Amino acid sequence: MNLIFPASIGVVSIIVLFFLLKWRWRQMGRPIATVLGILSIAAYAPFGIIYWPGADVVTMVVTLYIITAFILGFISPPKKDKDAKMTFHWGPAAVIIFLSVVVLLDSIFVTLASSGLSQRAAQDLLPKPDEGTKVTSFFPGTVARDFQQKERLFNQYNDALDEQIERGWKVHYGWWGNEPVVGKPASFRVAVLDREGKPITGAVVKLHFMRPADKRKDFSVTLPELAPGVYQESLSMSNPGLWQVAIHIEKGDANFELDGQTNIGLGK
Repeated sequence: MNLIFPASIGVVSIIVLFFLLKWRWRQMGRPIATVLGILSIAAYAPFGIIYWPGADVVTMVVTLYIITAFILGFISPPKKDKDAKMTFHWGPAAVIIFLSVVVLLDSIFVTLASSGLSQRAAQDLLPKPDEGTKVTSFFPGTVARDFQQKERLFNQYNDALDEQIERGWKVHYGWWGNEPVVGKPASFRVAVLDREGKPITGAVVKLHFMRPADKRKDFSVTLPELAPGVYQESLSMSNPGLWQVAIHIEKGDANFELDGQTNIGLGK
């Protein structure tokens, strides 16, 4: 959306305004194209600053505006050549084709990086996982996954992590019973103990499963308390392969968070 919406609106506006203005001033094609190119960048600048999508997206949007204005100006003869006919030049055409290909490829890469690859496209383009893939889960413990957050929140998350470590909760977690495979229920258990080893009851335990390849597959679930300090739920995973897992435990004003990864098997 950060790329497609402003790029399409700007390009369509440049083209429509160009032909409307050129219909009124027939011999002013190139000046009109130049002015529209500058105005489009000036109009996009506040939007890009307020809703900053990243330098790569801004560069591609601005490049599309420039290419559009350049093509419109290129096909319009100068004012002094009233009877001039449009001629084809390989030099400018090669520049236009090169920039268009670069912008197209970069747009695809940015879209995939931000939105992920659809399940249908992944099945068609990516190699299929081997059957019988060994299921592995890795939970590094009390780590802050917020290094990707904005810099202004860095100290806040560090303070929360220090409080979490000082609290001394002991958390045992992972798949319980059957190994997790696609389409088959498997139980995920979280056991929470305090510093003295007593079960922490009445907590809210949430799991956040995040799919690195497709964020549309992300989902969250709250685990019910089956026994004092033991929280468990049966889950059926939709896709094989690697999932990021965040475990969030809340008890009153106390918060505890763990990060990890789990690999879901393909099954038979």
